[in-house]
Amino acid sequence: MNTTFFLVLLFVAAYSSAYSQQEPPQQSLNHYVAFLNQSAEVVFDRFQILQSYYAATQQYRTNSSVLLRLPSSGPLEEYYYRKALETAHSGLNPQEIKQLNNEALALWQLLETFDQSGKALETYIRLKDYQRDELKKSDALLADLQKQVGQISRKRDAFYRQIQRIYRQHQPYDANDPYLKMERAMVQILNREKQTLALWPYAFNEGNRSDWPVDSIRESMLKDAELLAGFNSAATGIDYPASSMVGSFKNALQAILDLKQNAINDYTFAARQSACHGNAVYLNLINHYNIDLLSFYHEFVKYSSSAKRLLDFPSFCPVFVLESTANSSPKIARTEPFKDIPLIPFKTKLSTAPASEATFHALNAYVDFINESLRQMNHLQVQVRNYQSSAEHHRNPDPNRRRGQLTYSHADYKIPAADYQLLLGGSKSIPDIYRTSINAQTEVLMNILKEMDGLSIELITYTQEKQYEQNGLKRSDAILDRYAQLFNTFDEKKEQLYTDVRRIHESYKPANPTSSWIVSGQKLIKAIDDTKAVLFGIRSFYKGETAQLPETEKLEADRRSLITDQYKNLKGLTRYGRNNGLCPYSPYEDLAENTGRFAENVKHAKPVPAYGSHPYESFYYFYNNELVYQYNKFSELAKTGVLKTIQEPNVFAFQRLNPPKPGASSTLKTEASAPKPVVPMAEKPEPVTPKPANPAPTVAAPTLEGFASNHLILLLDVSASMDSPYKMPLLKKSIKSLLPLLRSEDQVSIVVYSGKAKIVLQPTSGTKTAEITQAIDQLRSTGETDGNDGIRTAYKLADKHFIPSGNNRIILATDGEFPISDSVYELVGQSAHKEINLTVLTFSRNEINSANLRKLATLGQGSYEHVTESKAQLQMILEAQAKKLP
Repeated sequence: MNTTFFLVLLFVAAYSSAYSQQEPPQQSLNHYVAFLNQSAEVVFDRFQILQSYYAATQQYRTNSSVLLRLPSSGPLEEYYYRKALETAHSGLNPQEIKQLNNEALALWQLLETFDQSGKALETYIRLKDYQRDELKKSDALLADLQKQVGQISRKRDAFYRQIQRIYRQHQPYDANDPYLKMERAMVQILNREKQTLALWPYAFNEGNRSDWPVDSIRESMLKDAELLAGFNSAATGIDYPASSMVGSFKNALQAILDLKQNAINDYTFAARQSACHGNAVYLNLINHYNIDLLSFYHEFVKYSSSAKRLLDFPSFCPVFVLESTANSSPKIARTEPFKDIPLIPFKTKLSTAPASEATFHALNAYVDFINESLRQMNHLQVQVRNYQSSAEHHRNPDPNRRRGQLTYSHADYKIPAADYQLLLGGSKSIPDIYRTSINAQTEVLMNILKEMDGLSIELITYTQEKQYEQNGLKRSDAILDRYAQLFNTFDEKKEQLYTDVRRIHESYKPANPTSSWIVSGQKLIKAIDDTKAVLFGIRSFYKGETAQLPETEKLEADRRSLITDQYKNLKGLTRYGRNNGLCPYSPYEDLAENTGRFAENVKHAKPVPAYGSHPYESFYYFYNNELVYQYNKFSELAKTGVLKTIQEPNVFAFQRLNPPKPGASSTLKTEASAPKPVVPMAEKPEPVTPKPANPAPTVAAPTLEGFASNHLILLLDVSASMDSPYKMPLLKKSIKSLLPLLRSEDQVSIVVYSGKAKIVLQPTSGTKTAEITQAIDQLRSTGETDGNDGIRTAYKLADKHFIPSGNNRIILATDGEFPISDSVYELVGQSAHKEINLTVLTFSRNEINSANLRKLATLGQGSYEHVTESKAQLQMILEAQAKKLP
């Protein structure tokens, strides 16, 4: 009896001791943080619902037949609030508990009010009272919800500051403690990112302009770069798995920096016309912050608990406004010429020490900036070229012929402003004597890019206001003349900058000159240099500056040397296999082979045709994609010591047409001519350039005069197998050769298919070449092939937008056979009797003899052609000339 009683006493004592044991104060404080996170979820869930609802109300105002809906939110979750209040045995003193519980109660009351407003809106919608009061109560409730979200956000911030103060009293900072030191570094970053997000709200009315804090975002991006450079991801003294979260946190911060960089570059003239850009950036940053950066910090806190109990950090809660208060768009002024800066010469001095990692990355940043600038300039060259073709149709127009409005857009062109700012920030590791010169040169390139942007903005206003009808394209001609100068000037100045950056890089002694990365890198860059010299020789030949094509013996010698010495050059480097992206052998071998292929292509260089793409384009693509790309891939694998190289522009992508004199025929000239050499502005007139020694024979330019109106539905195979220089680039070239000839009465549609068919361009007037070109340029090869779905989609489009007595033609472009169902064969045959025809064009290195595709073309009463380089510029034109006017 006594023994049993004694055991019961022991059990009661043990249970009472365990029950009365207090939680550490940090753990109790984290219950309050959990409540803060739950409050953010409540707001975010309602925010997402209101986003869709507000858009629906805007539709309802113009179409009262639209039915409005709101999902039921259910009861407000109390668990985290109640859990936070249960701190009687928390290790916190009564005064601290009282302060925290008062803050929690105040936040809870705000959440209840917010929830009640949301439920009132739900009830209003379910009763369809909006049909009676024309959304008046809806507007009032939305205004209340907007105000309440702001109040909740401010209360959450004040609540967490109180939690932090109490936490620091219980957990004083110790700089010698690795956990506390890392916690402080991470929290500082979290606070900075939170401050960035607090700079602007989400604007529900996206149609209005919205002030987006681009300058503040730029400063934040530069600070992120600075923090990343000094952030220690080694996590010395921190045990696994907490230590693994440090590197993940750093990677998440890098992702946020990249997002800001892209957001700044994407803040174009078009993006500034609405709130869409700022809204998208806002939500992306919140997702990166909450889902990545904050999650890794939360895991760090959790995994550190066995060694040190740390304080968690609350997630970010979005705020919104219904209508933005941005100023109206400023008036477009005349673009000023770019500010040039005289070249600052410098001599390099051989350094006895290798370049630091920071210096190497800084030098590579200049190369990356040049390459990105060239990519953007190419977008602009294509857009301006297409605009020029359209503009010529509006010069001295025939009053008896219908013309669509002249339009211009440069949405694809983005000034790499963020890249430039990061470049300047990283250049501090380069000696002053070098940095001053190359930064000045980079500034000039930026100034040229800005002038290009300004001219395009002028053209947008110029075409929108139809100023060309009043001044006969006078300002348009001046802008296009200026573009011709700017493209050439940029080409010359980027070459000087690259030369100087490379001189600086070569002034540093490699850390290990016998390293296989260095040895093989030097061999590869020699092949690149020799190929570039040949490329420049081809440019000179097509410009008429030389009478002969360049010699290619060095390229063949480079190829033989690279292949012969491959294993000696790459000794010690792991061969992972061609399918492994980390294998250095792949870019080395590809570059070696492609050097020889480039030399072979030079021997078969074609003369300039009377119309269509310039033959230099194939050399431009090959050099950049098959040589520079492979070398830069090798550089990235080497990580340090092997400086990247620059791409080259397509110098013949845009060439000025000589506008006809007043009263002369308005027929568009398409014969290519060499661009004039560039001289500085305000100097002597440009000299006359001699014509090429072997000019192309004069051929009558093709035209669509006398042919029926077209609706061409381009049914394009964009499956992964089309990703080849002989396929997708040739397909794009073939389509673009047709664009200068299209009339306002012609229509072009584009349907793509891989895994699933998709309409990427609805029927578009032939005068809108910029829109058509943009759709073509964005084509990418990916996925599997489902040609049947594509054919059915194309026929639905053709039937819906049928042109009576017109050339309604589906042009199927593919690189090979695919299974064709009996129902599709039947559809093609029946549609041909309704005057909807189908042509099949195949693209591949070797000719494709497909019985299925030939049968398809026969049933469709169209042609079956294998498109080669020589046919590419003519084939689409022939399809547009398939039906003559009666």
